[in-house]
Amino acid sequence: MPDVRVEETERGPSITNGLVSVRVHLNKGTFDVLDADGRPVIADAAATVSITDGPTFTTRGAGLGFSGSDDVRDAQGDGLALVLLRDGDEHEPDLCVTVSLYPDLPFAVIQADIQNTSPKPIRIREFRPLDGARLDLGAPAANCVFYKHGWQSWSPTIVLNCAGEDVPAPPPVIGPGTQPQPLSGRFVSDLVTAVVDPASGRGAVAGFISAADQFSHIWLDTEPGAITAASYADGVEVGRAGTLASERLAVDVSAPPIAALERYGDALGREMKAIESKSVASGWCSWYYYFQGISEDEAIANLDYLAQNREAIPVDYVQIDDGYQAEIGDWLTTNEKFPRGMKWLAEQVHERGIKAGLWLAPFLAGAKSQLFREHPDWFVKYTTGLPAIATVNWNQPCFALDLTHPEVQAWAADVFRTVLDDWGYDYVKIDFIFAAAVDGVRHDPNVTRAQAYRRGLEIVREAAGRRFVLACGNPMGPSVGLVDAARIGPDVAPYWHPFDRGAPRPPMSDPAAINSIRNTLTRYWMHGRLWQNDPDCLLVRATDTALAGDEVRALATVIGLTGGMVLDSDKLPPLTPERRDIISLLLPVYGRSATPLDLFETTDPSAAAAAPLRTGVPALLRLDLPTHTLLAVFNWDDADGEREVALPQGSWHVFELWEEEYLGLQSGSLTLPVPPHGCRLLRLTPDAGRPQVVGSTLHVLQGALEIAAEDWDGETLRVSLRPVAKKDGALYVTGEDGVRKVVVRDLTLERTIEAN
Repeated sequence: MPDVRVEETERGPSITNGLVSVRVHLNKGTFDVLDADGRPVIADAAATVSITDGPTFTTRGAGLGFSGSDDVRDAQGDGLALVLLRDGDEHEPDLCVTVSLYPDLPFAVIQADIQNTSPKPIRIREFRPLDGARLDLGAPAANCVFYKHGWQSWSPTIVLNCAGEDVPAPPPVIGPGTQPQPLSGRFVSDLVTAVVDPASGRGAVAGFISAADQFSHIWLDTEPGAITAASYADGVEVGRAGTLASERLAVDVSAPPIAALERYGDALGREMKAIESKSVASGWCSWYYYFQGISEDEAIANLDYLAQNREAIPVDYVQIDDGYQAEIGDWLTTNEKFPRGMKWLAEQVHERGIKAGLWLAPFLAGAKSQLFREHPDWFVKYTTGLPAIATVNWNQPCFALDLTHPEVQAWAADVFRTVLDDWGYDYVKIDFIFAAAVDGVRHDPNVTRAQAYRRGLEIVREAAGRRFVLACGNPMGPSVGLVDAARIGPDVAPYWHPFDRGAPRPPMSDPAAINSIRNTLTRYWMHGRLWQNDPDCLLVRATDTALAGDEVRALATVIGLTGGMVLDSDKLPPLTPERRDIISLLLPVYGRSATPLDLFETTDPSAAAAAPLRTGVPALLRLDLPTHTLLAVFNWDDADGEREVALPQGSWHVFELWEEEYLGLQSGSLTLPVPPHGCRLLRLTPDAGRPQVVGSTLHVLQGALEIAAEDWDGETLRVSLRPVAKKDGALYVTGEDGVRKVVVRDLTLERTIEAN
């Protein structure tokens, strides 16, 4: 394990652990971040703090003093920190910069904090622990790609070509309030970014690993190739001799960048105390078939179907979505479609051996609601005194509840105590919860938007205890540590493209299968690090849908291989056995995500006008399993296509799941026809030179769960099987005469079969 050491040079101190180094220029007031080869990837970086209605103080040009090094012990481990102090005038606040390194982590953590040395309180608008740093990846910034991470669940997360332009986003999928000024050649990301030179594979990942108190942005200006990271204090007051710090920024300049992005997720999860799960949730959701038309009778019909088909669809939860409540905000009053109430329905779910889930949008209320009529003072206000609109939906404006107001806090606690304790629900999906973070005047004026939002989540978490909380429409950073799962993309839909497909830039946050898929792939790294990813629902039906069969397969493949929650949202009784089998193929949930190999090879839609909807969507997923490798190859075009796939080194038996086709012993590369909006899901099995299983149709992972062991004694191949949701299928086994199909029927108990 490398040690962290500090050296002092003529220009200033440097700190290194052998994996990453930070070099300080005291007289210039700047610092550099160097990779393991000693190359400065981030150079001439300063730190700044901005006072609300006041000046901005920067280390650049002012100079830095070296206050020594300190041992640190925090969520990232035991490390060492440089402590630097801006050389300012007596009347100016003290600006401190701390740079921490840890022995076995290839990133530096940078934090800025301020001490108010003036006799009067000051209000802090913004910290920039990394300001105007020159980025050097060995190529012009315009030749690089930029990982744009969105503010909340539905915000587009996409890799953009820096030769093009940023993707603008309207409210509410863009964070309210503080936004960097839009400029030509400027690319802006929330919370974290990666800038990568695809030609060399070099990159830099910068992201805030703490996010409980301040929202943040990182942006790249391609001319002159400078990167800046800011966290927003929102005008919080700092009294005399008081202090306030920025969020903690990690800068990782190690290759490969996709591993650095995953390391960032690990660090954020550690810092924010992410909730760990032993298993990944599965279920049925009412929304994408019934929408607001769900009723008690329809819920029971699907519940009965699940009870009668428990082995084929062994899900954990039944979730009743939007449509049961009297009004948006009046969560404890049901409408006429649920005459016996939600407590009775939860009891019916439990009687059938399933857990009960319920949808709410608890941080806003509609103008038609009794809650808004009776408590107009409970809402965030504009400076004019009018209530702040969080969204316009359900044919009405919906206003943002002020989660810093004690009466609102008591109301929210009572709602969730009723739903969880009195009604008996085991799971709540809390939606549109960005509402708690809107700009405006709050009861407590000295909290940030992130802190107000997090107070609301803390109320839900306290009421829920160990019960399951799924967040949706949630700002990503401050949600970590308080929710079990989070939606990481826009709504799926029973159609492929968003409705406004002809727009110059098709809307990437609107409901559509392709929009949901994009974020599921680009935010894959969150799963198991921050929470359980919710990729949104699986839709398998053949009627009442515009999704073609190949599109259903592509959606199922993305959900199955990225390891997150599996919730089907179809009317279950009419499903054909073939369509029901697609649900079964994904159960049980494996829980570990595949990696999008071409994440940083995708391009900006503006640079590929011929195919504006598929660009920005990775097309190659790889999941390494103990006995084989899975490779999913997608075609996001609107027409048939061929895809050449590079295979790992060696000889591989290749089996394709959806067409149930053995493609032979292959090496080097393979060219595949792939239907529009479709995929080919390959099992790659290294050649053992003997009879062996090379394919399975019992689970989407093709053997990882249903095959417990293979034993070859020189004459007979014995395969030990364990039950999965799909009971009937086949194994494909190599032998002297080629590959033979071994039919498996009624796999309800563990058993061993002779397969050759």
